[in-house]
Amino acid sequence: MRFAALVIGLLVAAVCARLGMWQLDRLEQRRKLNALVESRIAEPPVEIGAQSPTDALHYRLTTVHGAFDFERQVLVVARSYQGVPGVHIVTPLIMAGGSAALVERGWAPSPDGSTVDLAGYVEPDSGRVEGVLRVSAGDDNLGAEPGWPLHVRSADPAQLATRFPYPLFPLVIRRTSRSTNAELRPIPLPQLTNGPHLSYAVQWFTFGTIAVVGGVILFLRKPSGVNHMS
Repeated sequence: MRFAALVIGLLVAAVCARLGMWQLDRLEQRRKLNALVESRIAEPPVEIGAQSPTDALHYRLTTVHGAFDFERQVLVVARSYQGVPGVHIVTPLIMAGGSAALVERGWAPSPDGSTVDLAGYVEPDSGRVEGVLRVSAGDDNLGAEPGWPLHVRSADPAQLATRFPYPLFPLVIRRTSRSTNAELRPIPLPQLTNGPHLSYAVQWFTFGTIAVVGGVILFLRKPSGVNHMS
């Protein structure tokens, strides 16, 4: 029994150590991603086109001219802001040449996190948009939803392309320039933090230490309740 307690303690400690190292590895990946994002945002804006590679444009600044297609809008559902349910309003911007880019124009409140009256969020249909290019991939079940706007969980151009009569740029533009419509709130970029990985790693290493110490104590403890005959 004492030997079993020691073995179990060591096995638990090994698992905890592995999980702690995994969290440290995720922390390192997060730091590298943050550094990459910061370096890309610091670079000059890029011009986008239908043949631009997507991997190197994630989190690059861009400036685009075109005309909004308000007849074909997309609502990204269940997007809260400061605890208030709402949606992201995504509108295609038709550029020179006939292709379009999906622009996250802003956040709007929605009691059910799904529907809004888009008539209250109009703005001039043509102009200049400044923003950050972002990969937006997700597993959306679009089904056979008729008409517009579309309600989705993520505005993935690859999944939405068949719904539009023109080609879509493969990345989404999250607008950083302020809308002329004061009702639209800018959508903040994801915060570049290290996340909880370090604290999780410390917890796993602590659990592993407790398991080792507990196993050793049980192993060294003398059996009780044994009577010796003189």
